[in-house]
Amino acid sequence: MGSRVQKIVLFTLSACPMGRSMDTVLSEIKNKFPFIEFETIYVEVMTDITNHYKIKKNPTILILDKQNNERYRVEGFVEIEELIDTIEKVNKSKLDSSRKFESNQETVETYTIYFYKNKDIVPLEMHYNNVTSVQAPRIIVINLLINTKIDGYENPFPLSSKLERVNFDRHRGDVVIHIDLEEVEKATMNKMKLALAKTLSHFGIKNVQLTIVN
Repeated sequence: MGSRVQKIVLFTLSACPMGRSMDTVLSEIKNKFPFIEFETIYVEVMTDITNHYKIKKNPTILILDKQNNERYRVEGFVEIEELIDTIEKVNKSKLDSSRKFESNQETVETYTIYFYKNKDIVPLEMHYNNVTSVQAPRIIVINLLINTKIDGYENPFPLSSKLERVNFDRHRGDVVIHIDLEEVEKATMNKMKLALAKTLSHFGIKNVQLTIVN
């Protein structure tokens, strides 16, 4: 019989709504299993540990023993009852943990973002080095848009911009960005929304709601 579950780690992207939902699930799980340690890893920040455990999907729940060896993993969203059942089965060695995963491979991804030049909005091709195997193109492209500065082009998003959370439902995208409100004027707000809408249109998003928080 294998070691009991000692730790549960949630691997997710910081702005991912599904990851936030899983964090809520884990908060409930803590009451059921007070002896288990819980941790959240943001894959775009802690890439080394993401690659060490060969994480492929966002979000992923990793179930570990006291030696930090993987006993089982759950990819995607899972309800509270199902996760409780999984933990109990792992403790009783009723689930197969022998599945093998290939090492993560660094890839270069290409995205199109929109900046302003001479009052016109223009597309720019950007290359992103993804050092993990976790794919989240819409979140990545938003981060590229708000964080990139290029000489000769105007990025309407100020330096203080930080992506807080997103939610996509078919052709609609709700995007919340943290910005120092003193840096935002009405004209700038309109430019930001248009640049964001044009950028996300490449992913079939037709209706974009941009919310700024301070």
